[in-house]
Amino acid sequence: MERMAFAFEKTLENKTKKEILAEKLIEMILTGLLRDDDVLPSERELAQLFGVSRETVRGALSQLTAHGLISVSHGSKTRICASDTVLARFRATRPDEMVKEVNRFDINSVFESRIIVEAAIARRAAMRIDAEGIAKLERLLQAQSQLFDSPVHFQLSDQNFHKLISEYADNEILLRYAEELYTYGLSVRRQVMVEEGAIERSYQEHGHIVEALKRGDPDGAERAMLAHLDSVYRTTKAKLDTSLSRA
Repeated sequence: MERMAFAFEKTLENKTKKEILAEKLIEMILTGLLRDDDVLPSERELAQLFGVSRETVRGALSQLTAHGLISVSHGSKTRICASDTVLARFRATRPDEMVKEVNRFDINSVFESRIIVEAAIARRAAMRIDAEGIAKLERLLQAQSQLFDSPVHFQLSDQNFHKLISEYADNEILLRYAEELYTYGLSVRRQVMVEEGAIERSYQEHGHIVEALKRGDPDGAERAMLAHLDSVYRTTKAKLDTSLSRA
């Protein structure tokens, strides 16, 4: 039986899992994480990443194909179609709530909020996570260790890593805030991830978080999460500052 990947999204309980996954992928396109001509992971990889069946993945991808946001050819890789023209046409047909608004805030406000929310998440998760949850995180880490040269795939895995920890905090409000705040500056994070050593650094920080969660150590989990967020903040801000200075 297929596990419900989005167990805490109670407001979406009337939607099918393929609809929820399709909206997640659309969000990644609209926030700039997935860009025009990017190659998506395989159906099998997406199924493992999001904890759903390949049938669910195929259903979600068929919806994106219908919107013209991906192209799928038999025997070829699935590619993102996200040119300015395609995105403008898509946005004209979708309700405004599909587009996240967190990017209108400044980076300091966003990361001050992330510190509060994700520190609480790390502490709660350390007290609640079970052996199955640790095993899932360790499998994600193993996969991430092979993605040092794949920034898009790593970022997809990174999002799932943070989401899984948030789910084990067992607080739907914290989960929603964390997901909303995570979307901030994803296009900038993508630029950071292509820099030498950036993915490996993030991977190592993830490892410290998992170690603390495995010990059931709330203080250690909070410290590891805050150290990770500080690294993400500093590198994102530096990239934003560089972009502004060139503008």
